[in-house]
Amino acid sequence: MFRHLSIHKRLAFVLWGSVLLAFVAAGAGLLLYQALTLESRARQIMAPYAQMVAGGTDAAVAFADPLRAQEILDTLRANPQILEAEITLDDGRSLASFSNVLDARAQQQSEKPDGIYLGSDAAQLLQGLPKGGRLRISMSLAQLSAQTHQAMWMFGAGMLVLLAATLIQMAVLRRTIVRPIASLTETTELVRARADYTHRIPVSGAGELARLGQSFNAMLEGIQQREDDLRQLAAFQRTILANAAYSIISVTPEGIVTSFNPAAERLLGYTADEVAGKQTPALWHDPQEMAQHARVLSSELGETIAPGFEVFAARPRRGLTEEREWIFTRKDGTRVPANLSVTALRDEGGNITGFVGLIYDLTERKQVEAEIHQLNQELEQRVAERTAQLTEANKELEAFAYSVSHDLRSPLRHIDGYLGLLKEQLAAILDAQSQHYMDTISKSVKRMGELIDDLLSFSRMGRQEMTRGPVDLGALVEDVIHEFEPETKGRVIHWHIGELPVVVGDYAMLRVVLANLVSNALKFTQTREQTAIEIGCLPDTSGHENETVVFVRDNGVGFDMRYANKLFGVFERLHSGKDFEGTGIGLANVHRVVSRNGGTTWAEGKVNGGATFFFSLPRENPSVARIAPSKATASQPCPLSEGLVAQVGSETE
Repeated sequence: MFRHLSIHKRLAFVLWGSVLLAFVAAGAGLLLYQALTLESRARQIMAPYAQMVAGGTDAAVAFADPLRAQEILDTLRANPQILEAEITLDDGRSLASFSNVLDARAQQQSEKPDGIYLGSDAAQLLQGLPKGGRLRISMSLAQLSAQTHQAMWMFGAGMLVLLAATLIQMAVLRRTIVRPIASLTETTELVRARADYTHRIPVSGAGELARLGQSFNAMLEGIQQREDDLRQLAAFQRTILANAAYSIISVTPEGIVTSFNPAAERLLGYTADEVAGKQTPALWHDPQEMAQHARVLSSELGETIAPGFEVFAARPRRGLTEEREWIFTRKDGTRVPANLSVTALRDEGGNITGFVGLIYDLTERKQVEAEIHQLNQELEQRVAERTAQLTEANKELEAFAYSVSHDLRSPLRHIDGYLGLLKEQLAAILDAQSQHYMDTISKSVKRMGELIDDLLSFSRMGRQEMTRGPVDLGALVEDVIHEFEPETKGRVIHWHIGELPVVVGDYAMLRVVLANLVSNALKFTQTREQTAIEIGCLPDTSGHENETVVFVRDNGVGFDMRYANKLFGVFERLHSGKDFEGTGIGLANVHRVVSRNGGTTWAEGKVNGGATFFFSLPRENPSVARIAPSKATASQPCPLSEGLVAQVGSETE
């Protein structure tokens, strides 16, 4: 019952109870003290008189002198508290006595031992005398009772002061403790009942309750701010859920639906009220599809997953992602393809508090995919038809080029032959200008023959079947340089050949590539007193980790980088034919061959600063390719070159 009292009543009960307990304890203690000390206080008064009488009556007792004994007893009359006194001999006779009590009665005390005997209103002292006989003194307790009454009155006055102090204390406690606590209680009840965090406790002073009130007000402000934030967040979440294009469904850890947004209602045909509190798989998932996926999950996770909600929750429970396509069954029975992503919701301790599923309809995407698939099929058909047409046109064009080039060789041979005969027969009569004309015609015929040969070679590069296999580029470069030795006699040429890898490609075609690039380097360095040609391979750290990049660098006349895109075109030349001979087909052949081998070509240069030509080849395993005519037997990545690692060829004067 005490626990149901208000704090004011509790404090009053405690204070008044304490006062009452103090009053009873102090009063009882005082009375007990008076009762326990009454004998000792009476002894303190009567003992000196007894000693005085005992010392003065020794002779009177010894000689049984009543007069002397009476004189001594009469001295006790001076103390009004002494009511009676008597000296008796050993035989019981009274030697001397007196009494201040009118109705005194004979006292028979001979049988009692020495000591103090207390009565209701008097105390009696019995004491044996040194020379025989006994002394009896009777003293009134009125004075001692008066002292006790005085002490009780002082005790009562003190209790009145204590009661007044208690009343004042109650008022102070009510003002300083009860009212603030009551205010705190009322505010707490209002906040609890109405969830209204705008109330505040009036605070004054700097005590503990004031600080408690300030802290409580600060807590209310924080709660109010958080409540406002939560309210805004909840409104924001409701807005998202209500307007989200995707269906969002949240469930308990057991799969019971707790929320169902409007997009989910539109997708599945159910209202939120219809599905709240129900198991999701039983409503819109195909049992056969769930059973099939349960078998897949059981094999994947290594434990049995039963068909049902666990099919969707097994992976999220283990911290894994769960996203896949499902066929959803709408309320009207129609089936809809949709993508479902399931995520586990966890509290601060990592415990799962539910799951949320994000669903988006794949119907339009499936339709678009079907249309794209149909268009791809049509496009593939058109591409196949167009490719067939282009292939046929290319074959006809190459056949035409080959036929034209082949047919032109015969007239050129006739022209060159008859021109030689004319020069022999008319050598004596031709002047210098006519001889110059004849030489010009001969050079033009020769140049036209070279052009026809290059056209035939270019045509063959497009029609020739490829035989892919491992090719040792180092050995191939040595063979190509050896072929050019007759043409380089009389020139000072420094060959710097780096370590070259084994690649996969067509040996004959790669020979054409290197031959054209080496020929090109020799041609455009013929104006240099000393020619430097470097052939090497870029390291793997150059950004071409999946391919092999080979380069041919020279110190020739170079070219302007603005025209680098024209280098690999047919009949494209960046230098005059008077300065450097050529047909403009060699680099086009390089580009065609490298492209057919799956690589690319590019060049870097600077006018009068040399040029570098690059070509790349896909890095493949030579062991899976057919063996081509080559000295290579193994494959290795492009090695890192440390400067000029080899010098091949000779210097001739």
